[in-house]
Amino acid sequence: MRAALAALLALCLAAPVAALEPQGETGAHDPTLLIQADRWFVFTTGKGLQRLASTDQGKTWRRLAPVFTQAPAWWLDAVPGQKPLDIWAPKVFQHAGRTWVLYSISTFGKNRSAIGLASSDTPDSSDWRDDGLVVASTAADNFNAIDPDLFVDRDGKLWMSYGSFWGGLRLTELDAKTLKPVGESTFIARRKGGIEAPTIVRRGDWVYLFASYDLCCKGADSTYNVRVGRARNVTGPYLDRDGRDLMDAGGTPLLAATGTRWKGPGHQDVVGDWIVHHAYDTERGGRPHLRIARLSWSEDGWPVIQEE
Repeated sequence: MRAALAALLALCLAAPVAALEPQGETGAHDPTLLIQADRWFVFTTGKGLQRLASTDQGKTWRRLAPVFTQAPAWWLDAVPGQKPLDIWAPKVFQHAGRTWVLYSISTFGKNRSAIGLASSDTPDSSDWRDDGLVVASTAADNFNAIDPDLFVDRDGKLWMSYGSFWGGLRLTELDAKTLKPVGESTFIARRKGGIEAPTIVRRGDWVYLFASYDLCCKGADSTYNVRVGRARNVTGPYLDRDGRDLMDAGGTPLLAATGTRWKGPGHQDVVGDWIVHHAYDTERGGRPHLRIARLSWSEDGWPVIQEE
């Protein structure tokens, strides 16, 4: 009997957790996740670029000091109308022995925007280096240079996807040494009703493009939801489960509001089988908070939010 109970306990302990209910300081918008064993880090939109840290694999969170306390000089030239230290939609990652963060500066509803880069020795460091401008957009462009994501393919090439509304989501290769664009940038998804916040990951022979559709930033009235397509190559074409091209407003639904509490889930990041995003909490004034769920995969290779 004891052996049977021990085996059952071991099975329960080994079973993957379908979702986490983050506790502590969980206020977050546009989260991106970095996992270092038991230590998890989330970087998020906010003054100076906000950071959260967990030492228990994402269960409880505390807020760290922001990345920036002073604006780099080039910000004013790139986006003259930016609110002081108002930084959006980061992507945190590790590369070449350092921690890097891509981030956005802009003004709401405008596409005079820029994606910048900063780096440090560790994600919780108080000493960050300004690595300058990566890409910018102006009112004359048919794209918006915000919401960056970094994807490293199995051949070692680095790719940055980005975009919000306008002509859609774009993709450019990055130089592995400078982390600056090389070659042509191309559109990989578009939708008139609203599309932004790309995330690209590989699983086996498929490359998946996750994106947030519809509208954020309206509190409990937000209609954000996450959809996905896949391709054989990072450059596309990305098709949904029904064969519709994401360049023609396709996208298989993955995550949307359910119940009465959490509204407008979106601006996702995918790390392994974890998907992080924000949702607006109707029990706390419609403010955005960190949400974490686990992905599973269907027999035909499509991501599914684990329910249990």
